[in-house]
Amino acid sequence: MKKSKKTLKGMTLIEMIITIAILAMLCVILAMVGQNIDATTRATNNLKDKVAKESPYAANRVTGYVDGDGNDVQFATQTGTVAIRIEGNFVYGTDGYNDPVVTLNATRYDTEQIALDGRSAQERKVIQEGPNNGLNLKFIELSITTAATTTAPTTTTTN
Repeated sequence: MKKSKKTLKGMTLIEMIITIAILAMLCVILAMVGQNIDATTRATNNLKDKVAKESPYAANRVTGYVDGDGNDVQFATQTGTVAIRIEGNFVYGTDGYNDPVVTLNATRYDTEQIALDGRSAQERKVIQEGPNNGLNLKFIELSITTAATTTAPTTTTTN
């Protein structure tokens, strides 16, 4: 009596090529996701570094800092003024005012220079032109001045 041979079945050449093609596509997708994660991580770390350096100055309203070379550096500023005038008499509490004017002076301080100090030209370019480039801490200092002639309030009574 003869024993029957088992026939072994394997993958055909076409099946192998399709499997390799699918694995190659998955590898490409994985590489693209990895690059995106890497870019996001770098942008997040740059932003975290900027906030860590700039926030103490903005929180304490410090208008300058000492750079790596020991020089005093003042922050870049922008100023603006808004004047509000109320025509006529204005009574507040027991005080009366003729034509009061309130002036609001605002100075905005930009703390970006702190994040750039001590960096190479390439690092500065990445910080200024890369992701999160416009996210710099700024703080505004406000001062208010008033000008008006104080008068005694007038009261009228009718019978």
